[in-house]
Amino acid sequence: MSPKHGTPALPYCRNCHFTLATPRPVYCGHCGQETDLHPPSVREMFTEYLGHYVAFDGPLWRTLWALVCMPGHLTNAYFHGRRRRYVLPLRVYLSASFLFFVGSALLPHAPDAEEPETAQVKPADKAADVAKEARPAARVRVRPDETLTEAAARAASGATAKDKLQLKTQWGNCRDRSLEDCSAIERALTRLSDKAGTITQEQGRAKLRALAPYGMLAMQPLFAALLLAMFAGSGRRYAEHFVFSLHSHSLWFLALLLANAADLSAVLMFAVFGHGLVAMRNVYGLGLGAALWRGLLLSAGYFVLLFTVLVAFAAAAVALA
Repeated sequence: MSPKHGTPALPYCRNCHFTLATPRPVYCGHCGQETDLHPPSVREMFTEYLGHYVAFDGPLWRTLWALVCMPGHLTNAYFHGRRRRYVLPLRVYLSASFLFFVGSALLPHAPDAEEPETAQVKPADKAADVAKEARPAARVRVRPDETLTEAAARAASGATAKDKLQLKTQWGNCRDRSLEDCSAIERALTRLSDKAGTITQEQGRAKLRALAPYGMLAMQPLFAALLLAMFAGSGRRYAEHFVFSLHSHSLWFLALLLANAADLSAVLMFAVFGHGLVAMRNVYGLGLGAALWRGLLLSAGYFVLLFTVLVAFAAAAVALA
């Protein structure tokens, strides 16, 4: 019986019942489970849970050093079969994103911009009032059998009916129409336009900055697809470009965390771009000129896709709000 934990030291493995060798090994030679078991502590449970997704052991710090200081080395090491010395690409990516989100939550945040005052008059109503005031006075023809008041009422009712007919034929506007006359897409577009009209330019930039990390998560496979298209004919498979994309995004998460902590966005942007050029040269065997124009083209395509993803995220958030 183990004196420390009170667990009987059985001659066989508790998991597969394989007879253990003598002297007693630390791990079962048949299934690999530990031979001496004990009730886990909270620290051990937490470490075991995170160990399935992120890595905080010795190889992680060695991997982070290589990721930051040796551009492209991790990708080449993985391709050449050196996979025990460093953390695997997906765990590196999950660890970097975990550090980013935890670090960002711990960083002090600036107070949110004040919401604009929502007046009782809706933006659409206000625009309609301005248009009504700017509308020139119409001439009213008085019929022989009616008074001036009756002619004015007839002209007003005719103009209202005409305005409603024009509004009903205008696609995408459901503000003054019944729900039965509007499709689901029209209602969604109207709601999005009304919501966007209440957001200031500074609030819009703040929302895009907040959604940027989530956009990077969604961009991971898209960036690998860009690499596949950029290096078509090189003989590399999509999975190989995906490994390079994992390592690149891991570095970008760390750089974004540092930028949020030290307010060095401009400097880090150029540093990350230069780091990516060196990594691309080392992984794909490019010259400086070839790496430069490919890096610029990849950056342009990446930011266009990223902006599209962020706009889609923002539209979905507004639609579900």
